[in-house]
Amino acid sequence: MYCVDSSALIAAWQERYPIENFPKFWTYLDGLMGCQKITAPPEVLEEISKKSDDLHGWLKEREARFVSPYDEAVLLAVKQILARFPRLVAEKKQRFAADPFVIALAQHRGLVLVTEERPTTSLNRPNIPDVCTEIGVRCAPLLHVIREERWLIS
Repeated sequence: MYCVDSSALIAAWQERYPIENFPKFWTYLDGLMGCQKITAPPEVLEEISKKSDDLHGWLKEREARFVSPYDEAVLLAVKQILARFPRLVAEKKQRFAADPFVIALAQHRGLVLVTEERPTTSLNRPNIPDVCTEIGVRCAPLLHVIREERWLIS
């Protein structure tokens, strides 16, 4: 099962698998949502709302099957992640900070975190993969999901 970051969804929608060219990709993704094999915290939907209206609309229609509420254990993990990696969320970007919530949800539920972010190899200014490596959360790009699920997109 997977927990997906906004970077993976935005890259798929805008660059790699635009829905008008790759509708089958989005049908497959919708299927994963339907059987609850892929999820995200509410913060991902909020972050996407500020970056991609069309993608946000597509996800909003599937919110009940896709967005996972979380409990106090996840909130505690978010606090621990931010205490250990305070620069995970950059103040200058003035963006909604979904990253620690995605990491905490993946960690708490034992999910593969799907992101298109690349590691910085610096814990001073870490990206999601850097934090995942440090705390033992498996992290993979969207292509991993396509291969694992054996999607044939033509």
